[in-house]
Amino acid sequence: MTFLNATLLGGIVAAAGVPLVIHLLNKSFPKQFEFSSILHIRETVAQRSRIFRWRHRILLALRTALIVLLLLAFLKPVLPRFGGLRATKTGRSVLLVFDHSLSMEHRGGGLSARQRAISEADSLLGTLTADDVCNIVVAGPSATTCFFDWSHNVAEARHFLSALPPGHGGADLARANTAAARLLGKDPPSAEIYFFSDFQRKNWAGTDFTMLPPTARLFFVPAVPESAPPRENHAVLAAAPSQSGALAGDTVILEIEIGNFAAQPLHAPVRVTVDGVSGFEKEVFVSPWSSAKIALPIPAGKPGAHLCEVSLPPDDLPEDDHRALTLSVAEKEGILIVTDAAKSGEDAPRFLKAALNPYENLAGSLLPEQIASAALDAGRIAAVRKIILAGVGVLREESTQQLAQFLFHGGGAIWFLDGESDPANLAALEKAMGAPLPVRLGAKRVAKNVASGAQQFARGDFQSRFLRLFRDTQRQDLSLLEFYDIRDASATGAGKVLLSFADGTPALAEASHGLGTLLLFNFSAGELSSNLARQRAFPAWIHELMKNLSPNDSAAPSAIVGDTITSELWKAELAQAQFRKPDGTPLTPETEALGERSGISFTGDQPGFYTLRAKKLLRAWAVNPPADESDLRTLDAAQLPRQLSDSRESYSVAGREDFGEVAQGRPFWQWFLLGGLGVLLIELLFQVWIKRAASA
Repeated sequence: MTFLNATLLGGIVAAAGVPLVIHLLNKSFPKQFEFSSILHIRETVAQRSRIFRWRHRILLALRTALIVLLLLAFLKPVLPRFGGLRATKTGRSVLLVFDHSLSMEHRGGGLSARQRAISEADSLLGTLTADDVCNIVVAGPSATTCFFDWSHNVAEARHFLSALPPGHGGADLARANTAAARLLGKDPPSAEIYFFSDFQRKNWAGTDFTMLPPTARLFFVPAVPESAPPRENHAVLAAAPSQSGALAGDTVILEIEIGNFAAQPLHAPVRVTVDGVSGFEKEVFVSPWSSAKIALPIPAGKPGAHLCEVSLPPDDLPEDDHRALTLSVAEKEGILIVTDAAKSGEDAPRFLKAALNPYENLAGSLLPEQIASAALDAGRIAAVRKIILAGVGVLREESTQQLAQFLFHGGGAIWFLDGESDPANLAALEKAMGAPLPVRLGAKRVAKNVASGAQQFARGDFQSRFLRLFRDTQRQDLSLLEFYDIRDASATGAGKVLLSFADGTPALAEASHGLGTLLLFNFSAGELSSNLARQRAFPAWIHELMKNLSPNDSAAPSAIVGDTITSELWKAELAQAQFRKPDGTPLTPETEALGERSGISFTGDQPGFYTLRAKKLLRAWAVNPPADESDLRTLDAAQLPRQLSDSRESYSVAGREDFGEVAQGRPFWQWFLLGGLGVLLIELLFQVWIKRAASA
């Protein structure tokens, strides 16, 4: 027990002796002698002298105890609480670590967890005195501090907290603890660290406190009351197009993931808005505490950049009920078909051209152009980004070198290995690439009996983006395919074998060279070599392959809050256009001169669309909150201290009363006051008993 008013302790001895002095003075008074008429009364008192013998001494003890108890109450005694007392320190060093993540924006009961945490932090700052110092670390995607070092300016700390905007990203608690350790390196060992958070489990499950000094006391302050009902939420966790790029006239498949973090099933409409005008909807059903994926087709629209948003009906955390992404739509794309099969009357090129663009007057988004292998040169290759080779003759050395360069710089190629010269062509391409290809070709195999000798697919890597069309129930479409002419082939271990025939012969292999991709098909699209061209899945598969042959370095459709976004723009575009944040405020990105182009970079600190506009939208970048913040289930703040090492002092606190007890201990003066009242009651009862005994 410690006294806050210890300076009064010296006066207790003198004050406690007052009843004794009065008692001694009463004993020195002159004695009174009664008249003879009251002789009978004196005899009666003498008979009862044993009752009155201890009366003065008992009253002296009671009155002395009353004075002592009252004086002790004025000394404000306190009991130790939370590992220390304010009176034992010359000044406190208080560090507030504030969770500034998206989960703190959940509005349960009308107030967000962030607002409740700010109120709790304000109560803590109200306990600081002029001798105390403080600082604040905001734990968002990065860690920021209110002051560079410790400060006595409590008013500025309160203003800093009240001005905190809503959080939209995650909480990097590792960075926050690193910043705290930097500050505590200069601080006395009696520092107090307060963590204000909703303790969302995905943020806190792996938190490391070992970098903090073991002498610092840790306090965990929950922003969500224990009496509050469980926080439930639904969210759009992910949304992206199935292919990296789209062409004018295409249909884009959006792959959307919906999360339901609630005890009840979610049945709600998912709405897709493109450029704020057109809308597409699809109902989704998600079981409790799970997620579901849906695919929603939308038209690609005109060439250019398009702003796409996927949304759910709003709940108590509306920030994650919509997800932004950008769609970049290009003009119609030219596809170069290199073949010598037309000379021999084979029909594979005709089927490939029809699959690429089955519409009249070439109205589709892919424009095939057919040339002979002898015409394959640098000029032809430079005009396209995708090439199909089928039934080619002997390729010139110059052509194979140009093809290797084409792949290295991000081009995509599909090669049907149905030509007589393909083993030599592949060897020449390997030499030009300087790396082995996934398959080694042998002799050609022709089925003598079509009914019994046809080959079919037996195994496949259906996680590949090139086999996306045949996932799940669509895999049965592959069982309908039969191949009569294939080559003996073996896998080299380089690249990936995506499909294999029943006898283990590689059927489809993928190779990467630089930024580009090469697909090798060990079969033909010709009518006499397979039934592939007659299947309804053939045109869809060809289009799927074309979409996924885009360069691997294509820009992501969206970024996460806190990410650094980089891009390149023409200097003329950058000079004439305006950058805007999602809230409409201007943005000045960091720039770097790259000849006629400029590299830009900026941090996406708001969810939504960052746009570059002149007379029309030129470029757009979508930024979204992290999906991990949508699961609002929390860790028990009272359990966090138990997960720390035994040598570290840590506590769970909440409310102005707890903060005051951390600073000064638990007040104990009221018990002395109650004791004094108890002594008065005892004296009153004793006096009543004495009077009754005297009159008996």
